Amino acid sequence: MCAKFRRGADIYTRMKTAVAQVLLTSLGVCSLTACAPAEPAAAPTRTVEAKSDHEIQREQRALERRRLKLQTQLLGELRKLRESRQASTGAAEPAGDDAPATKEDDKLLIFGGANHEAFLGCLCEEHNPDSVFNMLGEYGADSSASSLRNKFAPYGSNYDDTSACNAKATHPPVVLAPDGKSLGLLTVNAGLKRRITAPSVTDWLARVCGE
Repeated sequence: MCAKFRRGADIYTRMKTAVAQVLLTSLGVCSLTACAPAEPAAAPTRTVEAKSDHEIQREQRALERRRLKLQTQLLGELRKLRESRQASTGAAEPAGDDAPATKEDDKLLIFGGANHEAFLGCLCEEHNPDSVFNMLGEYGADSSASSLRNKFAPYGSNYDDTSACNAKATHPPVVLAPDGKSLGLLTVNAGLKRRITAPSVTDWLARVCGE
């Protein structure tokens, strides 16, 4: 009778141990599942990235179109100013078969310095090496000492008396026609009477000085 009782007790103990192991295993699995980190969010698709790149390129093209439009307006207004000055003084250049018009005739030259002795480029098409619109050229790069875009140079700073960007400058750059006639001063100083006031010119200069 005692032997049967012991065998029964052993069987009962083994059953309890097995049940306990099953419970512990189940709890362990649940705990691991509960503590597992959430799956990372899916990376943005290439469609979204491509759309963003497309929008950036579209905005850049729009800015480029506005920039070219402003340059065209500026050159057009300066040519009209030149023609009106020539007409008022009777100094219009005669046209002749032996003196055909050239692109050089359309170049409006900028001179700076206290006595306007320093050549600062031309208001002309940007592919011209001397153009102030050519940002890779000597007169259009913001790192050039002869550029209106150089904030540390005498012609583009906010403090130099010879700068186009100094609102108090008394000797800013001057714009000359190819025949040497002055079209006016290139300056943000609204108090100077000889200042060029054509809207496209003042808008462009404000952009250059504000860059």
